[in-house]
Amino acid sequence: MRTLPTICSAAAALTVVAGGITATAQDVAPDLPDTGAIQRGRAVVVGAQSRQVGGECFKCHGMDGAGDAAGGYPRLADQVYEYLYDSLRDYASGVRRSDIMTPIAEALTEDEMRDVSFYYAAIEDAPYGAPPEADGHLLQQGAVIAAVGADEQGVQACVNCHGPEGVGLPPTYPFLAGQDAGYLADQLEAWRTGRRHGDGFAIMEHIAKAMTQTQIRAVSLYYASLRPDRVTPERGATGAGMVAVGRDAAGREAGR
Repeated sequence: MRTLPTICSAAAALTVVAGGITATAQDVAPDLPDTGAIQRGRAVVVGAQSRQVGGECFKCHGMDGAGDAAGGYPRLADQVYEYLYDSLRDYASGVRRSDIMTPIAEALTEDEMRDVSFYYAAIEDAPYGAPPEADGHLLQQGAVIAAVGADEQGVQACVNCHGPEGVGLPPTYPFLAGQDAGYLADQLEAWRTGRRHGDGFAIMEHIAKAMTQTQIRAVSLYYASLRPDRVTPERGATGAGMVAVGRDAAGREAGR
């Protein structure tokens, strides 16, 4: 079952703390889609209005946003609207480069970027793949970096910005839990080598450049192995605080 979301546009505040920077999600007025936005987004996903050959989103990311780990295509489900929308704008503007995504984003109109972002942000029940097979010591190393960082290298704890269990802090810091390990490692490499930009504070660039290859692999495997029981919170339709959806161990919403 797929439910229509109420999307909240939030601002992430940065607070300097001992050992790094901590991000906190701040509530602002909700930025809700009109009733047809998700259906228009679905049309973009299936390529009904595609002006770019091969630009149909579902071919790589699936109709459910679960992605394709074998092909290196990331999971979009669980990300919030604003993060997805900002990513498309970064691809279209050249701030973030990809041989695949840049021409697709360039071919989208502003409204199509918004609609397809609303569509994927609406999905709350996309299945997870099997957790990656990994050495226990490597997973433990990744868990330590996520929880406390590597102070001697100036690497702050991942939880400061990506939250407990990798659920992210919307709208700036993405949901990492259950994302493909290869994709996560590739993004850290992109930050490390300067292939990826878009972080105004250069936080990720600094962190990635300070990490070893083993640390990058360890933290990527750790987050890929997580199956949190809560998804990124969105504002409820009544505006009464933030809500989250419980999940079972397989990544499905509880009670369905």
